[in-house]
Amino acid sequence: MVEGHVLNNAQIRGLKVITMGDVGIVVDPAIDPRSPPTSQEINVLVTGFGPFRSFDVNASFLIAQSLPSSFTLPPKENQTLNGTGIPSPRQVRIHVHPEPIKVSYATIRAQLPVILDDYSRQHNGNPPDLIVHMGIASTRSYYSVETQAHRDNYRIPDVDGRSGYQDGEKIWRGKGFPPILTPGPAEEIVPSRGDDIVQTSGLKMVPYPANEHFLRIWKSLAPAETDLRTSNDAGHYACDFIFYTSLAQALEEGRDRSIVFYHVPVTTDPASIELGTKVAVALIKSMIKCWVDGE
Repeated sequence: MVEGHVLNNAQIRGLKVITMGDVGIVVDPAIDPRSPPTSQEINVLVTGFGPFRSFDVNASFLIAQSLPSSFTLPPKENQTLNGTGIPSPRQVRIHVHPEPIKVSYATIRAQLPVILDDYSRQHNGNPPDLIVHMGIASTRSYYSVETQAHRDNYRIPDVDGRSGYQDGEKIWRGKGFPPILTPGPAEEIVPSRGDDIVQTSGLKMVPYPANEHFLRIWKSLAPAETDLRTSNDAGHYACDFIFYTSLAQALEEGRDRSIVFYHVPVTTDPASIELGTKVAVALIKSMIKCWVDGE
């Protein structure tokens, strides 16, 4: 069991956004996490998936790779830098895992904690502020954000021909995790830790499952007329599995479950990847506006 990271205010330099997909963590070499900040930072970890079935190239990985390494958001109302009275813009840092995640239940189970540990080691022991997992939905022509992840019924064989029972449901049931997990604030009671009280990081964030308000914000930030939707069925396959794995780890470590899963169409032409990238940036901005700024 991994102990949660407890940060004091002096350790928190700003929020961090991490994106997960078919790539490993990409850290901009120009960014030295030891340097004093000149603006508030929000760090996002992003992952994407690799090939499976007839999909030799996974659009989610291409989109993850195409994300900017950073972008700037205007300061939240009445927000200043370190109490100086100077308006504090937010610098959003996107850290993309450099390799596609293998569409394998066992690989997801083993690799995700390593990805998060590697990130924390590179950022003074701090976890990412936000996590975005990406994958393709072969039956959807639209972009969707999943509202929940499932613990059970991973019967579809992965690329190794295995079901997800041994690496997922069996373990999660043994730890007392619920059938459904959703984005949300850190829990005080963690199932596998009995009545232990888990302290939160102190970050001012209230994650919640994407709803109609979240969807309106997302649409307002994405290219006009793009078909964006929420979904309550992540598919009981690798996408659903990594979403539950990530949420369960956050729950077990006493962290905010500031995590989403972003489903994209399968198309890999340049125009589709460009649109998917813009929609992904809009999704990250929506997470910040809704969860951090409370809009």
